[in-house]
Amino acid sequence: MDLATKEVAKRSSAILYDLKGKVALITGAGSGLGKATADRLATSGAMIIAVDREESSTRELVKSLPGRHHAIVKDLRPALAARDVVEHSLALAGRLDIVVNSAGVCHFNRINEISPEEWDEVLETDLRALHFLSVAAAEAMDEAAGGCIINLGSNAGRKGRAMGAHYAAAKAAVASLTESLALAYGAKGITVNTVCPAVVLTGMWERNFAELARITGKTSEQLLGGWIDATPLKRLGTPEDVANLIAFLASDDASFITGQTINVCGGFMLTC
Repeated sequence: MDLATKEVAKRSSAILYDLKGKVALITGAGSGLGKATADRLATSGAMIIAVDREESSTRELVKSLPGRHHAIVKDLRPALAARDVVEHSLALAGRLDIVVNSAGVCHFNRINEISPEEWDEVLETDLRALHFLSVAAAEAMDEAAGGCIINLGSNAGRKGRAMGAHYAAAKAAVASLTESLALAYGAKGITVNTVCPAVVLTGMWERNFAELARITGKTSEQLLGGWIDATPLKRLGTPEDVANLIAFLASDDASFITGQTINVCGGFMLTC
């Protein structure tokens, strides 16, 4: 059995948590980690509200999922976007049980070459939008039923970065904000956790390695090889690796876990 076949077999035998009757709002659902998470939670029985600013990929995702789901095409950066998305979600589904904040952008630049515009794009998308959507959703969650919020962090937020400092700063702040939200909404029965991947095979990371190649003079293949060499499990992550952890945190099996930042990185954080 080759590696690709093994990965497919592993995914097909993944634990299916019982999420029937739950409504999951997933941002950045049109691609990458958000898309894999939508597929994973839908397979476990959740109704998905897929939020993304890319219309075609978001609507295609919703059509591909088993069951009845909804798409909301929205850029989350404007000030009132989060409130509008939560209100729209409640109008569509009547409730919210799970929120996965997967929308994000990442750029790599030397710290002295980050423009104000690029700084604002990263912080507005990766931190500010996440904050306001989380608060709006938590306020809307039923106190009797509780709920969970799962934020996508990054290993970049666990240590400083000379290149991509704005992304690292945003993801470090996500871990801190997760603790604050867990404290603020724990009494309402809402858990809040952060999942921190390392490099995962998505379109965003292909673009990231192209940016790093331009800055460092190395090829994308050399950079990827170096990352694999530094990872104890000797492979890059897949979107399904991350989605599996998110599915667990969204389930009742994780109901006593909150305020945590959990690495899913193949051991990369042990060596970086």
